[in-house]
Amino acid sequence: MKKRILSALLASLMLVPALAACSEDVQQTSDTTAADTTVETDPPETELSDDLEKMDYKGQSFTFLSSDVATAQHAVTVYLEESADVLNNAFYLRTQAVAEKYNIRFTDDVLGSSSAKTMEMFQQSVSAGDKAYDVGMLHDRRAFAVVSEGYFMDIAKLPNVNLKKPYWNQSVNEAIRMTDETYLAYGSMVLSLYDMTHVLLFNKNMQENLKLDDPYKLVQDGAWTLDKMKEMGLAARLDNGDGVWDKADTYGIVGGYNAVMYNFLTAALTRTMEADGQGNVRVHLLTNPRIEEAFTKVMDIFWDPGFWYTKSNNSNDYYTKDTFFQTNQSLFADHTFFSMIQLRDMEADFGAIPFPKLDASQEEYGTMVEAGARVLTVPVTTRTPALTGAVIETMNFLSYRDVIPAYYEVVLKQKVSRDSESAQMLDLILNSIHYDLGATMFNDQVKDGIFRNLIRDNKREYVSTVTAQLPKIESAIVNAGGKAMLTE
Repeated sequence: MKKRILSALLASLMLVPALAACSEDVQQTSDTTAADTTVETDPPETELSDDLEKMDYKGQSFTFLSSDVATAQHAVTVYLEESADVLNNAFYLRTQAVAEKYNIRFTDDVLGSSSAKTMEMFQQSVSAGDKAYDVGMLHDRRAFAVVSEGYFMDIAKLPNVNLKKPYWNQSVNEAIRMTDETYLAYGSMVLSLYDMTHVLLFNKNMQENLKLDDPYKLVQDGAWTLDKMKEMGLAARLDNGDGVWDKADTYGIVGGYNAVMYNFLTAALTRTMEADGQGNVRVHLLTNPRIEEAFTKVMDIFWDPGFWYTKSNNSNDYYTKDTFFQTNQSLFADHTFFSMIQLRDMEADFGAIPFPKLDASQEEYGTMVEAGARVLTVPVTTRTPALTGAVIETMNFLSYRDVIPAYYEVVLKQKVSRDSESAQMLDLILNSIHYDLGATMFNDQVKDGIFRNLIRDNKREYVSTVTAQLPKIESAIVNAGGKAMLTE
Protein backbone atom coordinates (compact mmCIF):
# COMPACT_ATOMS: atom_id res chain seq x y z
CA MET A 1 0.00 0.00 0.00
CA LYS A 2 1.40 3.31 -1.04
CA LYS A 3 2.19 5.62 1.86
CA ARG A 4 2.16 9.38 1.70
CA ILE A 5 3.87 11.12 4.54
CA LEU A 6 3.07 14.78 5.07
CA SER A 7 5.47 17.14 6.77
CA ALA A 8 5.03 17.95 10.44
CA LEU A 9 3.65 21.29 9.42
CA LEU A 10 0.59 19.75 7.82
CA ALA A 11 -0.15 17.61 10.83
CA SER A 12 -0.13 20.66 13.06
CA LEU A 13 -1.92 22.96 10.61
CA MET A 14 -4.85 20.71 9.96
CA LEU A 15 -5.67 19.98 13.56
CA VAL A 16 -8.78 18.29 14.78
CA PRO A 17 -12.86 18.64 15.40
CA ALA A 18 -16.60 16.42 15.61
CA LEU A 19 -17.92 12.97 14.76
CA ALA A 20 -18.61 10.70 11.82
CA ALA A 21 -22.31 10.24 11.45
CA CYS A 22 -24.06 7.92 9.14
CA SER A 23 -26.40 8.12 6.30
CA GLU A 24 -29.76 8.33 4.70
CA ASP A 25 -31.65 5.51 3.07
CA VAL A 26 -28.96 4.60 0.57
CA GLN A 27 -27.24 1.38 -0.35
CA GLN A 28 -23.82 0.94 1.32
CA THR A 29 -21.21 -1.55 0.21
CA SER A 30 -18.10 -2.59 2.05
CA ASP A 31 -14.77 -1.91 0.38
CA THR A 32 -12.21 -4.54 1.24
CA THR A 33 -8.53 -3.97 0.56
CA ALA A 34 -5.62 -6.37 0.50
CA ALA A 35 -3.58 -6.37 3.69
CA ASP A 36 -0.36 -4.38 3.73
CA THR A 37 2.44 -6.81 4.49
CA THR A 38 5.27 -4.29 4.15
CA VAL A 39 7.79 -4.56 6.98
CA GLU A 40 8.60 -1.15 8.45
CA THR A 41 11.27 -0.13 10.94
CA ASP A 42 9.15 2.71 12.29
CA PRO A 43 6.43 2.03 14.89
CA PRO A 44 3.20 0.89 13.20
CA GLU A 45 0.73 3.65 12.34
CA THR A 46 -2.98 3.61 11.70
CA GLU A 47 -3.64 4.60 8.08
CA LEU A 48 -5.63 7.82 8.01
CA SER A 49 -9.09 7.42 6.51
CA ASP A 50 -12.37 9.27 6.26
CA ASP A 51 -13.98 6.15 7.82
CA LEU A 52 -16.80 6.23 5.26
CA GLU A 53 -17.95 3.28 3.19
CA LYS A 54 -19.02 3.40 -0.42
CA MET A 55 -22.59 4.59 -0.95
CA ASP A 56 -24.73 4.42 -4.06
CA TYR A 57 -26.55 7.67 -4.87
CA LYS A 58 -27.48 6.36 -8.33
CA GLY A 59 -25.86 9.13 -10.39
CA GLN A 60 -27.32 12.06 -8.43
CA SER A 61 -25.83 15.39 -9.48
CA PHE A 62 -23.77 17.51 -7.09
CA THR A 63 -22.98 21.20 -7.54
CA PHE A 64 -20.50 23.61 -5.97
CA LEU A 65 -20.93 27.38 -6.15
CA SER A 66 -17.75 29.44 -6.14
CA SER A 67 -16.27 32.55 -7.73
CA ASP A 68 -13.25 33.50 -9.76
CA VAL A 69 -10.67 35.39 -7.74
CA ALA A 70 -7.58 37.28 -8.87
CA THR A 71 -5.52 36.84 -5.71
CA ALA A 72 -5.88 33.09 -5.22
CA GLN A 73 -5.97 30.60 -8.04
CA HIS A 74 -7.58 27.67 -6.25
CA ALA A 75 -11.23 28.69 -6.04
CA VAL A 76 -12.52 25.95 -8.36
CA THR A 77 -13.36 22.64 -6.65
CA VAL A 78 -14.41 20.28 -9.43
CA TYR A 79 -11.95 19.31 -12.17
CA LEU A 80 -13.51 17.11 -14.83
CA GLU A 81 -10.56 16.70 -17.21
CA GLU A 82 -7.16 15.11 -16.80
CA SER A 83 -4.18 17.44 -16.89
CA ALA A 84 -0.43 17.26 -17.39
CA ASP A 85 -0.08 19.69 -14.50
CA VAL A 86 0.65 17.74 -11.33
CA LEU A 87 -1.59 19.82 -9.10
CA ASN A 88 -4.51 20.10 -11.51
CA ASN A 89 -4.38 16.37 -12.07
CA ALA A 90 -4.50 15.81 -8.31
CA PHE A 91 -7.73 17.85 -8.32
CA TYR A 92 -9.07 15.73 -11.18
CA LEU A 93 -8.24 12.44 -9.46
CA ARG A 94 -9.90 13.71 -6.28
CA THR A 95 -13.06 14.55 -8.24
CA GLN A 96 -13.12 11.12 -9.86
CA ALA A 97 -12.51 9.26 -6.61
CA VAL A 98 -15.39 10.99 -4.82
CA ALA A 99 -17.73 10.55 -7.77
CA GLU A 100 -16.98 6.83 -7.93
CA LYS A 101 -17.18 6.28 -4.18
CA TYR A 102 -20.69 7.68 -3.94
CA ASN A 103 -21.88 7.08 -7.52
CA ILE A 104 -22.64 10.73 -8.13
CA ARG A 105 -22.19 13.08 -11.07
CA PHE A 106 -20.38 16.35 -10.44
CA THR A 107 -21.44 19.33 -12.49
CA ASP A 108 -19.02 22.12 -13.31
CA ASP A 109 -18.60 24.64 -10.51
CA VAL A 110 -21.05 27.50 -10.89
CA LEU A 111 -18.74 30.52 -10.86
CA GLY A 112 -20.10 33.93 -10.01
CA SER A 113 -18.44 36.82 -11.80
CA SER A 114 -17.26 38.24 -8.47
CA SER A 115 -17.34 37.34 -4.80
CA ALA A 116 -20.22 39.79 -4.28
CA LYS A 117 -22.19 38.31 -7.17
CA THR A 118 -21.56 34.79 -5.90
CA MET A 119 -22.81 35.71 -2.45
CA GLU A 120 -25.91 37.25 -4.02
CA MET A 121 -26.52 34.09 -6.08
CA PHE A 122 -26.19 31.93 -2.96
CA GLN A 123 -28.59 34.06 -0.91
CA GLN A 124 -31.17 34.24 -3.69
CA SER A 125 -31.04 30.48 -4.19
CA VAL A 126 -31.52 29.72 -0.51
CA SER A 127 -34.28 32.30 -0.13
CA ALA A 128 -36.09 30.84 -3.13
CA GLY A 129 -35.58 27.27 -1.90
CA ASP A 130 -34.49 26.17 -5.39
CA LYS A 131 -31.78 23.76 -4.15
CA ALA A 132 -29.42 24.86 -6.93
CA TYR A 133 -26.21 24.40 -4.94
CA ASP A 134 -25.11 21.64 -2.60
CA VAL A 135 -22.05 23.52 -1.25
CA GLY A 136 -21.05 27.16 -1.35
CA MET A 137 -17.35 28.07 -1.47
CA LEU A 138 -17.89 31.68 -0.48
CA HIS A 139 -15.72 34.72 0.09
CA ASP A 140 -14.77 34.50 3.75
CA ARG A 141 -15.81 37.85 5.16
CA ARG A 142 -18.96 38.09 3.03
CA ALA A 143 -20.14 34.73 4.36
CA PHE A 144 -19.15 35.62 7.91
CA ALA A 145 -21.21 38.82 7.76
CA VAL A 146 -24.45 36.88 7.16
CA VAL A 147 -23.73 33.88 9.37
CA SER A 148 -26.64 34.73 11.70
CA GLU A 149 -29.22 35.11 8.91
CA GLY A 150 -30.15 31.46 8.53
CA TYR A 151 -28.55 30.58 5.18
CA PHE A 152 -26.14 27.92 6.45
CA MET A 153 -26.37 24.48 8.00
CA ASP A 154 -24.28 23.58 11.05
CA ILE A 155 -21.50 21.59 9.38
CA ALA A 156 -20.65 19.82 12.63
CA LYS A 157 -24.12 18.28 12.66
CA LEU A 158 -24.08 17.03 9.08
CA PRO A 159 -24.17 13.24 8.72
CA ASN A 160 -20.79 11.75 7.74
CA VAL A 161 -18.75 14.75 8.88
CA ASN A 162 -16.05 14.44 11.56
CA LEU A 163 -14.50 17.84 12.21
CA LYS A 164 -12.01 16.26 14.61
CA LYS A 165 -10.16 14.62 11.76
CA PRO A 166 -6.74 16.13 10.95
CA TYR A 167 -7.84 17.12 7.45
CA TRP A 168 -10.09 19.79 8.97
CA ASN A 169 -8.32 22.96 10.13
CA GLN A 170 -9.40 23.01 13.73
CA SER A 171 -7.36 26.01 14.87
CA VAL A 172 -8.76 28.33 12.21
CA ASN A 173 -12.28 26.91 12.53
CA GLU A 174 -12.21 27.67 16.23
CA ALA A 175 -11.00 31.20 15.53
CA ILE A 176 -13.98 31.96 13.26
CA ARG A 177 -16.64 30.21 15.34
CA MET A 178 -18.85 32.88 16.91
CA THR A 179 -21.00 30.38 18.81
CA ASP A 180 -20.94 26.62 19.31
CA GLU A 181 -22.32 26.10 15.76
CA THR A 182 -19.96 25.63 12.81
CA TYR A 183 -21.54 27.44 9.90
CA LEU A 184 -18.23 28.16 8.16
CA ALA A 185 -15.30 25.76 7.97
CA TYR A 186 -11.83 25.35 6.55
CA GLY A 187 -10.30 22.04 5.63
CA SER A 188 -7.63 20.68 3.35
CA MET A 189 -9.82 21.15 0.27
CA VAL A 190 -9.74 24.95 0.77
CA LEU A 191 -6.36 25.70 -0.77
CA SER A 192 -7.17 29.39 -1.12
CA LEU A 193 -6.43 29.67 2.62
CA TYR A 194 -2.83 28.79 1.77
CA ASP A 195 -2.89 31.19 -1.18
CA MET A 196 -3.72 34.06 1.20
CA THR A 197 -0.92 33.21 3.66
CA HIS A 198 1.92 35.74 3.73
CA VAL A 199 5.65 35.13 3.53
CA LEU A 200 8.68 37.45 3.60
CA LEU A 201 11.06 36.96 0.67
CA PHE A 202 14.66 38.12 0.54
CA ASN A 203 16.92 38.62 -2.45
CA LYS A 204 19.83 36.23 -1.91
CA ASN A 205 22.07 37.97 -4.43
CA MET A 206 21.69 41.32 -2.68
CA GLN A 207 22.13 39.76 0.75
CA GLU A 208 25.36 38.04 -0.27
CA ASN A 209 26.75 41.01 -2.21
CA LEU A 210 26.16 43.32 0.75
CA LYS A 211 27.68 40.73 3.12
CA LEU A 212 24.60 40.81 5.34
CA ASP A 213 23.74 38.18 7.95
CA ASP A 214 22.18 34.96 6.70
CA PRO A 215 18.41 35.29 7.31
CA TYR A 216 18.01 31.51 7.49
CA LYS A 217 20.46 31.26 10.37
CA LEU A 218 18.88 34.23 12.11
CA VAL A 219 15.49 32.51 11.96
CA GLN A 220 16.87 29.18 13.10
CA ASP A 221 18.70 30.83 16.01
CA GLY A 222 15.57 32.73 17.09
CA ALA A 223 17.38 35.99 16.38
CA TRP A 224 15.25 37.19 13.48
CA THR A 225 13.76 40.38 14.97
CA LEU A 226 12.38 43.67 13.69
CA ASP A 227 15.56 45.45 14.78
CA LYS A 228 17.69 43.04 12.74
CA MET A 229 15.45 43.53 9.72
CA LYS A 230 15.81 47.31 10.10
CA GLU A 231 19.58 46.99 10.17
CA MET A 232 19.66 44.90 7.01
CA GLY A 233 17.03 46.92 5.14
CA LEU A 234 18.77 50.22 5.78
CA ALA A 235 22.05 48.73 4.59
CA ALA A 236 20.40 47.74 1.31
CA ARG A 237 18.80 51.08 0.43
CA LEU A 238 20.47 53.08 -2.30
CA ASP A 239 19.54 56.46 -3.78
CA ASN A 240 20.56 56.87 -7.42
CA GLY A 241 22.06 60.26 -6.59
CA ASP A 242 19.22 62.64 -7.37
CA GLY A 243 18.06 62.91 -3.76
CA VAL A 244 14.52 61.76 -4.61
CA TRP A 245 13.27 58.36 -3.48
CA ASP A 246 11.37 56.99 -6.47
CA LYS A 247 11.22 53.99 -8.77
CA ALA A 248 14.84 54.46 -9.82
CA ASP A 249 16.17 53.67 -6.34
CA THR A 250 16.79 50.55 -4.24
CA TYR A 251 14.79 49.85 -1.07
CA GLY A 252 14.89 47.75 2.04
CA ILE A 253 11.41 46.31 1.46
CA VAL A 254 8.52 46.50 -0.98
CA GLY A 255 4.97 45.62 0.00
CA GLY A 256 1.47 46.86 -0.64
CA TYR A 257 0.28 49.23 2.07
CA ASN A 258 -2.98 47.34 2.41
CA ALA A 259 -1.17 44.36 3.95
CA VAL A 260 2.41 45.09 4.90
CA MET A 261 1.80 46.67 8.33
CA TYR A 262 -0.51 43.92 9.53
CA ASN A 263 2.12 41.27 8.84
CA PHE A 264 4.26 42.76 11.58
CA LEU A 265 1.37 42.98 14.05
CA THR A 266 0.71 39.29 13.48
CA ALA A 267 4.41 38.48 13.63
CA ALA A 268 4.40 40.10 17.08
CA LEU A 269 1.84 37.41 18.06
CA THR A 270 -0.91 39.94 18.68
CA ARG A 271 -4.56 39.53 17.75
CA THR A 272 -6.68 42.63 17.36
CA MET A 273 -9.92 40.65 17.71
CA GLU A 274 -10.97 37.24 19.02
CA ALA A 275 -14.29 35.39 19.12
CA ASP A 276 -14.90 33.45 22.33
CA GLY A 277 -17.42 30.93 20.95
CA GLN A 278 -20.10 32.37 23.21
CA GLY A 279 -21.27 35.07 20.81
CA ASN A 280 -18.76 37.68 22.00
CA VAL A 281 -15.95 39.26 19.99
CA ARG A 282 -13.25 40.80 22.12
CA VAL A 283 -11.52 43.79 20.54
CA HIS A 284 -7.97 44.21 21.82
CA LEU A 285 -6.94 47.32 19.88
CA LEU A 286 -6.89 49.56 22.96
CA THR A 287 -6.41 46.91 25.62
CA ASN A 288 -3.27 45.17 24.38
CA PRO A 289 -0.35 47.66 24.47
CA ARG A 290 1.79 45.33 22.37
CA ILE A 291 -0.31 46.18 19.29
CA GLU A 292 0.44 49.90 19.55
CA GLU A 293 4.07 49.12 20.37
CA ALA A 294 4.44 47.07 17.19
CA PHE A 295 2.60 49.69 15.14
CA THR A 296 4.82 52.52 16.39
CA LYS A 297 8.02 50.60 15.82
CA VAL A 298 7.05 49.64 12.26
CA MET A 299 6.06 53.20 11.42
CA ASP A 300 9.38 54.53 12.70
CA ILE A 301 11.32 52.02 10.61
CA PHE A 302 9.23 52.10 7.43
CA TRP A 303 9.26 55.85 7.07
CA ASP A 304 13.03 56.06 7.23
CA PRO A 305 13.93 57.29 3.72
CA GLY A 306 14.60 54.37 1.44
CA PHE A 307 13.51 51.61 3.76
CA TRP A 308 10.06 51.11 2.19
CA TYR A 309 8.74 52.36 -1.12
CA THR A 310 6.11 54.70 0.30
CA LYS A 311 4.13 54.87 -2.94
CA SER A 312 3.50 51.12 -2.93
CA ASN A 313 0.44 49.93 -4.77
CA ASN A 314 -2.75 49.21 -2.89
CA SER A 315 -3.82 46.55 -5.38
CA ASN A 316 -3.53 42.89 -4.47
CA ASP A 317 -1.30 42.34 -7.51
CA TYR A 318 1.20 45.02 -6.51
CA TYR A 319 4.01 42.56 -7.23
CA THR A 320 3.29 42.88 -10.95
CA LYS A 321 3.17 46.69 -10.76
CA ASP A 322 5.91 47.52 -8.24
CA THR A 323 8.51 45.06 -9.46
CA PHE A 324 11.37 46.22 -7.24
CA PHE A 325 11.97 42.72 -5.94
CA GLN A 326 12.07 41.15 -9.38
CA THR A 327 14.55 43.79 -10.62
CA ASN A 328 16.92 43.59 -7.63
CA GLN A 329 15.76 46.93 -6.20
CA SER A 330 14.50 45.60 -2.89
CA LEU A 331 16.15 43.35 -0.33
CA PHE A 332 12.84 42.16 1.15
CA ALA A 333 9.33 41.72 -0.26
CA ASP A 334 5.96 40.86 1.22
CA HIS A 335 4.22 38.13 -0.80
CA THR A 336 1.45 35.63 -0.39
CA PHE A 337 1.97 31.99 -1.29
CA PHE A 338 -0.09 32.65 -4.41
CA SER A 339 1.93 35.66 -5.55
CA MET A 340 5.17 33.84 -4.73
CA ILE A 341 4.26 31.22 -7.32
CA GLN A 342 4.28 34.01 -9.90
CA LEU A 343 8.02 34.56 -9.31
CA ARG A 344 9.14 31.28 -10.83
CA ASP A 345 10.84 33.11 -13.70
CA MET A 346 12.68 35.62 -11.52
CA GLU A 347 16.36 35.42 -12.44
CA ALA A 348 17.85 36.35 -9.07
CA ASP A 349 17.79 33.72 -6.33
CA PHE A 350 15.48 34.43 -3.44
CA GLY A 351 14.68 32.84 -0.12
CA ALA A 352 11.54 32.65 2.02
CA ILE A 353 11.40 33.38 5.75
CA PRO A 354 8.73 34.32 8.31
CA PHE A 355 8.20 37.94 9.24
CA PRO A 356 10.43 38.94 12.15
CA LYS A 357 9.57 38.81 15.82
CA LEU A 358 8.87 42.10 17.53
CA ASP A 359 11.75 41.54 19.94
CA ALA A 360 14.20 38.90 21.14
CA SER A 361 12.04 37.97 24.15
CA GLN A 362 9.36 36.54 21.82
CA GLU A 363 9.70 32.77 21.51
CA GLU A 364 7.67 31.96 18.38
CA TYR A 365 7.11 33.42 14.93
CA GLY A 366 3.70 34.46 13.66
CA THR A 367 2.28 34.27 10.12
CA MET A 368 -0.63 36.30 8.77
CA VAL A 369 -3.52 34.98 6.69
CA GLU A 370 -5.46 37.79 5.10
CA ALA A 371 -9.03 38.03 3.86
CA GLY A 372 -9.98 36.57 0.51
CA ALA A 373 -9.98 32.82 1.03
CA ARG A 374 -13.07 30.84 0.03
CA VAL A 375 -14.71 29.31 3.08
CA LEU A 376 -16.78 26.12 2.94
CA THR A 377 -20.50 26.54 3.64
CA VAL A 378 -23.50 24.26 3.25
CA PRO A 379 -26.84 25.90 2.39
CA VAL A 380 -29.85 24.89 4.42
CA THR A 381 -31.39 23.92 1.08
CA THR A 382 -28.77 21.28 0.27
CA ARG A 383 -30.72 18.43 -1.28
CA THR A 384 -29.28 15.43 0.55
CA PRO A 385 -27.44 16.33 3.78
CA ALA A 386 -25.93 12.86 4.20
CA LEU A 387 -24.45 13.00 0.70
CA THR A 388 -23.20 16.55 1.20
CA GLY A 389 -21.52 15.53 4.43
CA ALA A 390 -19.91 12.52 2.78
CA VAL A 391 -18.66 14.52 -0.20
CA ILE A 392 -16.98 17.27 1.80
CA GLU A 393 -15.57 14.78 4.30
CA THR A 394 -13.99 12.64 1.60
CA MET A 395 -12.84 15.65 -0.41
CA ASN A 396 -11.03 17.03 2.61
CA PHE A 397 -9.47 13.65 3.36
CA LEU A 398 -8.26 13.16 -0.22
CA SER A 399 -7.00 16.75 -0.32
CA TYR A 400 -4.98 16.17 2.83
CA ARG A 401 -3.56 12.91 1.50
CA ASP A 402 -3.05 13.75 -2.18
CA VAL A 403 -3.68 17.37 -3.17
CA ILE A 404 -1.82 19.31 -0.49
CA PRO A 405 1.38 17.31 -1.03
CA ALA A 406 1.14 18.26 -4.72
CA TYR A 407 0.54 21.92 -3.85
CA TYR A 408 3.09 22.13 -1.09
CA GLU A 409 5.85 19.74 -2.02
CA VAL A 410 5.74 20.14 -5.80
CA VAL A 411 4.43 23.62 -6.55
CA LEU A 412 6.04 25.43 -3.64
CA LYS A 413 9.06 23.48 -2.54
CA GLN A 414 10.27 22.24 -5.90
CA LYS A 415 9.12 24.89 -8.35
CA VAL A 416 9.27 28.04 -6.23
CA SER A 417 11.80 27.73 -3.43
CA ARG A 418 15.37 27.81 -4.72
CA ASP A 419 17.11 25.89 -1.95
CA SER A 420 16.56 23.34 0.80
CA GLU A 421 16.56 26.04 3.49
CA SER A 422 13.58 27.78 1.88
CA ALA A 423 11.69 24.50 1.83
CA GLN A 424 12.29 24.11 5.57
CA MET A 425 11.24 27.72 6.12
CA LEU A 426 7.94 27.13 4.33
CA ASP A 427 7.25 24.42 6.89
CA LEU A 428 7.91 26.90 9.68
CA ILE A 429 5.88 29.67 8.06
CA LEU A 430 2.76 27.56 7.60
CA ASN A 431 3.20 26.04 11.03
CA SER A 432 3.18 29.56 12.48
CA ILE A 433 -0.19 30.73 11.13
CA HIS A 434 -1.67 33.12 13.71
CA TYR A 435 -5.23 33.68 12.51
CA ASP A 436 -6.69 37.09 13.35
CA LEU A 437 -10.29 38.17 12.72
CA GLY A 438 -9.07 41.74 12.24
CA ALA A 439 -7.15 40.71 9.12
CA THR A 440 -9.88 38.45 7.75
CA MET A 441 -13.54 38.54 8.70
CA PHE A 442 -13.35 42.15 9.90
CA ASN A 443 -10.69 43.19 7.40
CA ASP A 444 -12.70 46.16 6.13
CA GLN A 445 -12.99 47.65 9.61
CA VAL A 446 -9.55 46.82 11.05
CA LYS A 447 -6.72 45.87 8.67
CA ASP A 448 -7.94 48.09 5.84
CA GLY A 449 -10.10 50.36 7.96
CA ILE A 450 -7.27 51.37 10.32
CA PHE A 451 -3.77 50.13 9.57
CA ARG A 452 -3.77 50.45 5.77
CA ASN A 453 -4.55 54.15 5.95
CA LEU A 454 -2.19 54.91 8.83
CA ILE A 455 0.89 53.50 7.13
CA ARG A 456 -0.08 54.87 3.72
CA ASP A 457 -0.44 58.41 5.06
CA ASN A 458 2.32 58.24 7.73
CA LYS A 459 -0.22 59.02 10.43
CA ARG A 460 0.91 58.26 13.99
CA GLU A 461 -2.36 59.03 15.82
CA TYR A 462 -3.04 55.44 16.77
CA VAL A 463 -5.36 55.83 19.77
CA SER A 464 -7.55 58.55 18.26
CA THR A 465 -7.84 56.69 14.95
CA VAL A 466 -8.82 53.44 16.66
CA THR A 467 -11.27 55.23 18.95
CA ALA A 468 -12.98 56.85 15.96
CA GLN A 469 -13.23 53.46 14.21
CA LEU A 470 -14.64 51.49 17.14
CA PRO A 471 -18.32 52.25 16.35
CA LYS A 472 -17.87 50.76 12.85
CA ILE A 473 -16.14 47.72 14.33
CA GLU A 474 -18.91 47.25 16.86
CA SER A 475 -21.58 47.60 14.16
CA ALA A 476 -19.85 44.96 12.00
CA ILE A 477 -19.70 42.56 14.94
CA VAL A 478 -23.40 43.07 15.70
CA ASN A 479 -24.28 42.58 12.01
CA ALA A 480 -22.44 39.26 12.13
CA GLY A 481 -24.58 38.18 15.06
CA GLY A 482 -22.10 38.85 17.85
CA LYS A 483 -21.62 41.16 20.78
CA ALA A 484 -18.65 43.53 20.79
CA MET A 485 -16.44 43.57 23.88
CA LEU A 486 -14.39 46.74 23.42
CA THR A 487 -12.79 47.13 26.82
CA GLU A 488 -11.83 43.59 27.81
